[in-house]
Amino acid sequence: MNILFNICKNIFYLLHEMAPYLLLGFGVAGVLSVLFSKEQIQDKIGAQNFTSCLKAVLYGIPLPLCSCGVIPVSASLKRHGASKGSIIAFLTTTPQTGVDSIMVTYSMLGLPILILKLIVALISGLFAGIITNFLNQNNNNSDDSICVDQCCNKNDGGIIKRSLTYGFKTLPKDIVEPLLVGLVLAGFIGLLAQDDFSYLVESVKNYHSIVKILIIMIISIPLYICATASIPVALMISSVFGSPGAAIALLIAGPATNLSGIATCNKIVGKKSTLIYVSTVFAFAFIAGVFTDFMEINIRDYTPHMHADHVSFFSYLCVFILLGVLGFCLFDRKELQEKKNSLKIRVEGMTCSHCESNVIGSLSSLKGINSVQANYESGEVILEGSNYDIKKIQEAIHSLNYKVISI
Repeated sequence: MNILFNICKNIFYLLHEMAPYLLLGFGVAGVLSVLFSKEQIQDKIGAQNFTSCLKAVLYGIPLPLCSCGVIPVSASLKRHGASKGSIIAFLTTTPQTGVDSIMVTYSMLGLPILILKLIVALISGLFAGIITNFLNQNNNNSDDSICVDQCCNKNDGGIIKRSLTYGFKTLPKDIVEPLLVGLVLAGFIGLLAQDDFSYLVESVKNYHSIVKILIIMIISIPLYICATASIPVALMISSVFGSPGAAIALLIAGPATNLSGIATCNKIVGKKSTLIYVSTVFAFAFIAGVFTDFMEINIRDYTPHMHADHVSFFSYLCVFILLGVLGFCLFDRKELQEKKNSLKIRVEGMTCSHCESNVIGSLSSLKGINSVQANYESGEVILEGSNYDIKKIQEAIHSLNYKVISI
């Protein structure tokens, strides 16, 4: 019982630190989702040069897309003629950051770590993009097919409503499960800061810094963890095991890659570009980790003996609101409405709300389809209409790098 209490206390401490900044990040992310549309990005990163890579990186830094959510956007960029270098730059940079994770990084890890994280995201994306363009100089990446994405089929919802819906429903729904897993994992790691585990902690602290960095990278690269969820885990790793470098390696390598994203990236841009993407993430995560420990850039220590009187009413309010938002997203299960003449499709590969949006946008523009419903959790898509063109439906779904299981 004492262990469970201490885990809950650790989780509350983390929520207290991150809640105000995460809520602010959700709000800003909602505004950005309206101000920066997909077609604006696509129009500016088509050329195969340094400028396009730089624009792809600068657009990608504030966008709150995880390593899975960035995949369908990258597929759409490809179909709109973006160069491979721009796509790889976007893929490398975007999952590492996001305005929500930027806010929480500043809150929990401090300004020096935030600046380092942003610099690594910028340079790694540019490096991967430039190398990709150099090795694909004769590649024409444009696609002459008709665009069926949301960018060419705009929804006329109000700006405020769309911002709030994305910031406090769509985005939290995408990250709620990995965020809660990250908080619980950080709560467990926080137990090691107590005296009962001092022997284990001291033995790990005696490992060489590079060994600790490599261990964290090997674990984090194939796993899915979003940029925001990785922050409390990084705080605990730094505090308990005495390696800010390992924490930085997690912040970079964890959100930027996962096995599913790597496999899909291979389909979009090919093996050579995917190898550049993964190698760049690994190299920069390792270099940033070693640099952090060598320069003795500190992450403030986790304080397990926090007292309630140190927490303001505003912090309690923010924690309450954040838990309300996350709880709603966690238990709000979408039920698709199937009618007698509906066409039901099972799709494999959808992992987040961005995936749903891409499928809905693609299929809605096809002739004979009046409405589309999608649920990434169940993998179901429901179509309403008449005279369906099954071949075009399959082509539209396959173009997003998802697989049709059954129609």
